[in-house]
Amino acid sequence: MEIDIDHELDTVVRRVEQTEQRAQRIGPVTGQAVSGDGAIIVEVRPGGLLSEVKLTPAALSSGADALAAQIMALAERATRRAGANMHAALAPVLGPEGEKHLTSLGYEPDDEDDDEAFDTPLGHQQRRRVR
Repeated sequence: MEIDIDHELDTVVRRVEQTEQRAQRIGPVTGQAVSGDGAIIVEVRPGGLLSEVKLTPAALSSGADALAAQIMALAERATRRAGANMHAALAPVLGPEGEKHLTSLGYEPDDEDDDEAFDTPLGHQQRRRVR
């Protein structure tokens, strides 16, 4: 079986152009999670790189250990959301094979049933959907 190099290169160029256009439309890919009481907001980029942490004075009242635990829990959720957003942004351009590669990198579709909001770092509280 012979490979048509020109055809394959054209396909790659088209996919790169589509990806660039899609990236320009959607902007930066991030994930965000908010504590149940809104006192803590954590934003990350795909892969878990923190890009923003916002705290209200109320967030500071729980003590350093509880605050750290809550930030870690929110960062984990935000990381899953960032990965899901990356998957949603690139999967349509990359097609089924590309989608498999995204999944292998940990960029998986979001499972909305996994949505959690914490009023305290130790317990699941009333669900609150935040995007």
